This record gives sequence, structure tokens and C-alpha cells, in this order.
Amino acid sequence: MKKNLAAIMAVMAVLGLAYYWLIYEDVRLPWQPETRFEREFPGCVAGILSGDYAALKLPTGFTHFYLGWGDNFPAAELGKSGRKNTILALTWEPYLKGDQEHSLVGEIAGGKHDAYMAAMAASLKKYGRPVLLSWGHEPGEDLYAGSGARKGSSPEMYKAAWRRMAGVMRAGAGPKVKLVFSMGAKEKPSGAESRFENYYPGPEYADAVGLDVYSLGPSLGWSSWRKPRSALKGPYSRALAMAPDKPMFLTGVATCQDGSSKAAWLTRLLRRLEVRYGAVKGFMWFDYNKECDWRLSSDGKASEIYRQAAADGYFKADPSRLNWFFGK
Repeated sequence: MKKNLAAIMAVMAVLGLAYYWLIYEDVRLPWQPETRFEREFPGCVAGILSGDYAALKLPTGFTHFYLGWGDNFPAAELGKSGRKNTILALTWEPYLKGDQEHSLVGEIAGGKHDAYMAAMAASLKKYGRPVLLSWGHEPGEDLYAGSGARKGSSPEMYKAAWRRMAGVMRAGAGPKVKLVFSMGAKEKPSGAESRFENYYPGPEYADAVGLDVYSLGPSLGWSSWRKPRSALKGPYSRALAMAPDKPMFLTGVATCQDGSSKAAWLTRLLRRLEVRYGAVKGFMWFDYNKECDWRLSSDGKASEIYRQAAADGYFKADPSRLNWFFGK
């Protein structure tokens, strides 16, 4: 009887530990190895995606701009930002600002836009400082004309366009420009054809992987509020399996105020990034008032939490922490 009771209690203890790990996710089990990027390059650079860096009162390790197809290198905008000693992050979209429903992915894959891409590569090389370049982000979603999930495109066409772009950048932009394959953590429409793994161009064509992680709340009708744990766990594991030799970035992350406390959500996110998601080497908060008011800068408590995290310690907003990645 005592043996049976001991066995039952042992099983319950194991099940309890498993449940605790699944629910709270802040426990690394003894047999779970750290990634190379946790062991060799600890820490994470904090940053902000902003439409007005000159007015932004928060520290950031990144300065970000969106580029439509045909846009030039944003030298003037970068000068006005007052954030020259940061890593430049560019999201480059394969569609025209004046016709965002028309995909250029097929034309890019076919070489029609090589001259434009070569001119951009030359500008990036002239700039001479570290650049994170995300091209055609969230390809498994149907939100953007450049998506491989849109009608008239496909994963194969998207990958061909990415590889064409990567070839031009590798030849002309120089080693300080790093290409980030940036994916949506919440694929829409859902289904096997939308999975971001289908669009990955291969390890020789990307230097890092990115995840866009948002908790929309009920703002779009079909959307819902998600805790950082539920938003990150699955996509992070899949990204590691897809590209175990690449560092990871949260290329866009935020929560709406609806259904949650922005400060509490940010606190949970920071804890998980430090304890569970150590392959993430930088994150960029989406500080815009768009589908909802995503801004940290509009929430005094959340702003202070971010400010303290970015001042020192694991999340310091110091671009030099990524010198190893940019070859400095």
C-alpha cells in the first residue's frame, strides 16, 4: 500500500511540474539546453518603433523606418530623428505606396527591379553603420500585397524574390547590413499554407529571424487579447526549429490597452524574454496609435517600466551589445 501511494505521489509530482512549466513557462527544465545565443551573447537590446523619434522621450537601441518600393534610403529622416548612434532598422515592402494591392514579388523574382535594389544597396554601404533589413515581412499573412499568401503569389515565388534581393544586397550593401526574415506570430488566415516555415528562403539567404508579436484585444473583431506566453511560445519554438543557427529579434511587439494592462503585459513580456526566450537579442515596441493606441509613450506606468529596463541590465538600450552580430 505504501509503495502504491509513493508511486502515485511521484506521478502527481511529475504531472504537477509539467503543468507548472506549461502554464507559467518561467521554469527551464534541467535537460533543456540553452541556445548558442544565450550562452555566448547574453542580453537583449530594447528599442522603439516610432513615427517621431525627435519627440520620443524613451531610450532606444534602434531607429526604424518603413520603406515602400521605390523609396530611397531615408537619410534626411534619419538626420531629423536625432538618433544617429542607434542600429538602423528598415522594413522594406515589395509594393508601391500608391498601389498597395499590387504585388511586385513576381517582378522582383524575375529581375525587373535589380537596378533599384542595387541603388539601395549602394546607399546602405555608403551609410556604413549597422542595419537590420526586414524585407517583405509577415509573408504568411494576407495583410500585405507583398505577401506570398496573396492571390497571384506563392511561397515559391516569395522565396525566389527574397533570394534575388539577398543576392543584390550581399553583392553591394556590405557586411554591416543584416537581412532579417520577419514573420507574423499570429498567421491569418490560419492553415498549413500560411505557416511561416513555408516562406523561409534558407539559412544562406538570411542572417536572423524576426517575430512580430501583437495582442490586439477585440479591436479588429476577429482578434483577441493574448498574454505574452501564449503569443510567443509556439512561434518561438518553431522559429528555433526552422533556423537554430540564427539570432532572433522581436521586430514588432505591442499590446492594445483593451482587455489588459499595458504595464502588466510589458512586465510579463520582459520576464519571459529574460528567463525563457534567450535567443531573442533585441525587441522593438510598436509605438504608434493605429489599430489601437499601442504606444508606451501614452501610458506613464508602462513607459517607466520600459525606461528602467532599458537603462541597464539585461535589456539595456545599447546598440553596442550587438557588435558581435555586425562584426565589430
